[in-house]
Amino acid sequence: MLYGALPPVMTEERACYYAKALAHSMGITFYLVRSREGRFLAVQIPSDDCEIRATVMPSDRVDDGAQFRHGQIPEAAEV
Repeated sequence: MLYGALPPVMTEERACYYAKALAHSMGITFYLVRSREGRFLAVQIPSDDCEIRATVMPSDRVDDGAQFRHGQIPEAAEV
């Protein structure tokens, strides 16, 4: 990205996808908001001057991820 260039504008659907992915992976609540300028963002703490479009909470289930499923943990190298 060039200095001073604006980041690409995110659609509401894309911002919602990011909010869901972040909430799931980090285990904390994220908000889909529309800023005063009309941009859609996934944030942890919404500012007072934005519109909260959705609240995305992490799921209650634990998902260790594919790399930690049975039989897929790599063996540690012996020293």
